[in-house]
Amino acid sequence: MERLPGLLAHEPVYWIERVAALSGGRLRTELGFSDVAAHPYEALVEGTVAMLRGVPGVERVIHEDREVVLVDSRGVAVEQLGDVVDRYWFEHLPSTPIDPGYETDPSDVLASPWPSVPPPPRGPVPATEPAEPTLRDLREAMALPPSRRRMWTYLVCGAVPLVGGAVLAATPGGGNGVIPIVLGAVNIAVGVRIAVCRASLAGAREH
Repeated sequence: MERLPGLLAHEPVYWIERVAALSGGRLRTELGFSDVAAHPYEALVEGTVAMLRGVPGVERVIHEDREVVLVDSRGVAVEQLGDVVDRYWFEHLPSTPIDPGYETDPSDVLASPWPSVPPPPRGPVPATEPAEPTLRDLREAMALPPSRRRMWTYLVCGAVPLVGGAVLAATPGGGNGVIPIVLGAVNIAVGVRIAVCRASLAGAREH
């Protein structure tokens, strides 16, 4: 989704590039800023990060790269995050000086005439996709009650990619299979831990 299209160097200031579902009803929204925004106006990107950290419902903001900002939120619509960032840039962009390290005149990149309201976004919100498990997600999963169903789910979901990765690695020209092997091993480790917890609880009940 293009945000603030045409406001800076005839292109969007940034894009909402990816939306991923995290555990506990959280969302991770990836903002990708244009080169003109992220380099000459790097201070505004840093200001965006600081501003987002104060938005209710935003739990974490990661300035992953100069052009990339990741926003973890709960109960905040993606469009709402976009509107907050739009207002920040629309209000601050005309009065913010360009980084002196860039030989660029604001009149060469800012929209002229400056619009009276922020330009509407273009394109749909990216479809929410499942995210790769993070260390925090793994800790939360391991803290859940040690049910039989969860145990077998992790063991089966670990065995399948582990075996598949091993076959892939052993097949000439089939790839290295490292990623599925690692994911399989992690799932099996969680399943084994649940099994150990269940055995401990069963032993405690007998005593």
